[in-house]
Amino acid sequence: MEIISNIWYNRKKCKEKIDMPFVAATVKMPEDIRLILSRVARSKTLPARQVQRARIILLAADGFDNMYISKQVALGQDSVSKWRSRFIKKLPLLQEISEKDPAKLAEAVSSFLNDCPRPGQPPHYTDEQIIKILEIACRNPEELGYEVSHWSLHLLVDAVIKEGIVDSISAKTVSRFLKYGGNPPPSRPLLASFLRESGFSRDFCGKSE
Repeated sequence: MEIISNIWYNRKKCKEKIDMPFVAATVKMPEDIRLILSRVARSKTLPARQVQRARIILLAADGFDNMYISKQVALGQDSVSKWRSRFIKKLPLLQEISEKDPAKLAEAVSSFLNDCPRPGQPPHYTDEQIIKILEIACRNPEELGYEVSHWSLHLLVDAVIKEGIVDSISAKTVSRFLKYGGNPPPSRPLLASFLRESGFSRDFCGKSE
């Protein structure tokens, strides 16, 4: 069985800094992020779901509650709540990108709003999903109810699916994500920001054997 060795279980260092509690209060949104979301919300060419999600976040930032937003965008309150919460969690990373690499901010916002892949297309995993997968890898398996002290790739796949992070994923893909620490792809600015903040590296989570 493939074993991920040398895992450092320092949860404080691995803790996702964007993990903020959900609140229904007004979102204090920086003006540059608001401008990008406003362009998306007015777009006639972008996918309808992206436009809808941008409208949800803008209305939340204006202080409206989920019930009101739900009526405005014709979407259930649970979905509105999910996107409000997701934005609150994502905002610190977007702000960091805005400060350190503003040219990539629009791309980062677009990545956040992206749809899931259509049937038949290769699976696409968002930066947020990959970050959560890496966080799971940095936890002791016993914390999640597994009677082992080290992760195997296949056990990690099982945990990631059970935690609801993804519907399905291969061990090969998980292994690829674990190697991102040493050289995160430039197309994933949010992931790169997380890796810098957390100190996550290839040595941090070890390698598969």
